[in-house]
Amino acid sequence: MKRVLTALVAAAIAAIVLPGCAGIQVAKGFNGQKIDMQGSQQVAHVHGSNWGLYFLSTPLIAGSTDKVGTVEFMGKDTVKVGPVVDIVTKKSASLGASKTLDLQSNVSSFMLPFPIPFLFYINSVQVSGNAVK
Repeated sequence: MKRVLTALVAAAIAAIVLPGCAGIQVAKGFNGQKIDMQGSQQVAHVHGSNWGLYFLSTPLIAGSTDKVGTVEFMGKDTVKVGPVVDIVTKKSASLGASKTLDLQSNVSSFMLPFPIPFLFYINSVQVSGNAVK
């Protein structure tokens, strides 16, 4: 019983300390350099990320890609490349870009060794691209 209670307390602490989050960052300064070969007018470099806490493959807490900066509890699995590409291209379009070039993505997963190994994971996705007109 004590072991189960310890596991529940550890999961609760992880849920409070490690909430998932989706975020978007924009860089507009290029020091006079071009960011594409065709000579398009550069708008910005856009980087989006999302991460969440999982029990096996079930999301417990993940960043919301519908409302960036908020979290979803036991919701849909938004820590995937597709939803993060959506927030990057939406931000690119909102900045006035007609294209998002050179999309790059990175997916990672980290197993939390507590309270019981191989049960809890932190999954992360990052996507970036260049917004041009």
